[in-house]
Amino acid sequence: MKKHPNLLRSVVVLAGVFALGLQGIQAETIKYSELEKKISIDRTPVKSPGAAPTSYAPALENVMPAVVTIFANKSISLTSARNPMQEELFRRMFPDVPEDFFDKEAPERKQEGLGSGVIISDDGYILTNNHVVGDADEITVALSTNNREYEATLVGADPRTDVALIKIQAKGLKAITIGDSSKIRIGDVALAVGNPLGLEQTATLGIVSGLGRNELGITNGGYENFIQTDAAINRGNSGGALVDANGRLIGINTAIQSGFSGGNIGIGFAIPSNMALNIVQRLLDDGGVVKRGFLGIVPDDLDENFAKALGRKNQDGVLVRSVEPGTSADKAGLKVGDLILSLNGEPAGTAAEFRLNVSNYSPGSSIALEVVSNGKTKNIDVKLGDLSQFVAAAGGNPGRGGSPAKPKELFDGVRIKEIDDESREALGLDEKINGVLVESVKDNVLAAEAGLRPGMVILQIDQQPVTTVRKAHEIIADFEGDVLLLQVNAAGRTDILAVPLTE
Repeated sequence: MKKHPNLLRSVVVLAGVFALGLQGIQAETIKYSELEKKISIDRTPVKSPGAAPTSYAPALENVMPAVVTIFANKSISLTSARNPMQEELFRRMFPDVPEDFFDKEAPERKQEGLGSGVIISDDGYILTNNHVVGDADEITVALSTNNREYEATLVGADPRTDVALIKIQAKGLKAITIGDSSKIRIGDVALAVGNPLGLEQTATLGIVSGLGRNELGITNGGYENFIQTDAAINRGNSGGALVDANGRLIGINTAIQSGFSGGNIGIGFAIPSNMALNIVQRLLDDGGVVKRGFLGIVPDDLDENFAKALGRKNQDGVLVRSVEPGTSADKAGLKVGDLILSLNGEPAGTAAEFRLNVSNYSPGSSIALEVVSNGKTKNIDVKLGDLSQFVAAAGGNPGRGGSPAKPKELFDGVRIKEIDDESREALGLDEKINGVLVESVKDNVLAAEAGLRPGMVILQIDQQPVTTVRKAHEIIADFEGDVLLLQVNAAGRTDILAVPLTE
């Protein structure tokens, strides 16, 4: 199964855990059925005009007032990592230092984030990304229409899809019309509207470049179904609007794949509007959290070899790689090597699509699976468990039993991988260069500010040569300082970076 490199999230990537009700005001509690009466949804497909339009101003006139700037603040402790060796040396040099000298509380500092949001109702409900507001202590929304700022409340957020809903106390706002993202096609016009680099009310033009993009490593938990676009998306666009040629919302801008500069290279990703509304419904109806059904298998795509081994003439279906003991799948009799052909009468699709579709059912729901087991086709009814309960029991690892666990970060916001032949050829790396490849670096983490970028090769960590991911993690585990020294190779040049581990 083809894997994709993890991609950079745009703007500030706050912690993946959300907090509810931290703001000073409280949003009224409503159900989705009430909100649905307040939002405008137009499900008609975009008409193909006879000639290309000379201006998209009429469409954007309705979009611009609905796109807002979001400021999210979070308090961070500046307590640094303890280094026993440095402390001992310091005490020898200064024997009169009090015993509790290194135990003093460090001050707190405000971390400020900038992003975008989209007004979906005239009374102040706003769609944005979880990574923009999900872990913030204070959220402020600035409107372009009246130059006012409003304190916002986090109604609910879902780290696994990166969707969040916030609320401001206002009336008579200009809300966006929401389109049907299931009807967009590759090649349709797409316009991205947001606040890149703090430049309010910026619109960029492109097309829908791809659909159903998944396994990108963008979200915390891997429930991904992104629209890909070449409309320019940069830092600050997160949570903003991706709209069609009629100015209807088709996606929430979420991430970019960036080059060494960290800027736009024409590959951006947005959460489809239908998926975002589905999450909003579940947030409102389930008290600010999304409750997901859990099957208990690791699904995989069926490659050509497995298809031949199973006697299949095609590669349709989802292969059961493993079954977690005691889960719904185990109780229903699913076995390793079974092939799932359909879910509730619909084709199983890819492994990522199957996993996403299962997650859209609530815990306790019954689903019907068509399964090929030992060459025989049978139907199995499964009552889904609760993903959150399983994750808690598994020690907080969302990958265990649901999908292959995501690789562990080397340190805050940085993931690495081994250098394989494909990577070496793609990057033009000399055979003499040995190290580990930087696979992804989240925006605005300390490593990114120090200059670490995806595509760089880490040659040394703390002045120790590193050639494997395991060795890199071992060095980090033993490191007790505040600033990490990295020797890296980028574009054929070797450089040294000093990466702070704490602010």
